[in-house]
Amino acid sequence: MKQRALIILVAILGATCIVLGIFLLRGGKQPETADPTPEATATVTPTATPEAESSASTDSAVPYVSPIDFASLQKENPDIYAWLYIPGTEFDFPILQRAGDDDYYLTHDSDGNDNSMGAIFSESSYNDGKMDDPATVLYGHQMLAGTMFGKLQQVYSESNALTEHGDITVYLPEKELHYKVFAAVPYDNRHILYTYDFTSKRRYNAFLNSVFDVREIGAQHSTDVSVTPEDKLLILSTCLQGNSHRRFLVVAKCVDEVE
Repeated sequence: MKQRALIILVAILGATCIVLGIFLLRGGKQPETADPTPEATATVTPTATPEAESSASTDSAVPYVSPIDFASLQKENPDIYAWLYIPGTEFDFPILQRAGDDDYYLTHDSDGNDNSMGAIFSESSYNDGKMDDPATVLYGHQMLAGTMFGKLQQVYSESNALTEHGDITVYLPEKELHYKVFAAVPYDNRHILYTYDFTSKRRYNAFLNSVFDVREIGAQHSTDVSVTPEDKLLILSTCLQGNSHRRFLVVAKCVDEVE
């Protein structure tokens, strides 16, 4: 009996030594509990879930949708490539361009019908029909009834014109362009895009100087808008009231492009 008790005692002491050895090898730390103390709690900034990341990515990649229904317009007349809108005025027209016939819309309306009123148009010989050129010129008749560009000179000859009507928007199927008007002046009848090579900084600046040099009654200039040869210009051109051998120009630079 004594021998058996001695064997059991030795076994118990051996097991105790083993447990104590494991405890010491682990650095004497107690097992972690499910409720750590506040000092041991770390603050973690949550990251976006895949669903949230996908949503954010989708939102930033939403394609531009034009407020103009170009699909319907171009079904009626494929020459319509853009739309001109000047807030606070009656200028709200389609812009057209006829490949190979720059004079077509002098005598045809936006539906392609014979009409002395014509349409607002650019020339395919000088402009690409995408508003990407250094300068784009849009032409329109100065109609006595006030249609087309009939009121262009009247509106932009007012002393507050560049403040009240200084913003111009051009819509295209895939983007919209925002322009700021910096000059509105009586001008001679030279063909601007033939006379000035706007890819040349020297010729570009020569055009700007010719505009800012105009000091006639009704000429308006803005000192708040800086213009450089890197800017894309929009030029609205129509006949000068009382002198069809001269032009009236509204000149603006692109300040924003929304795609």
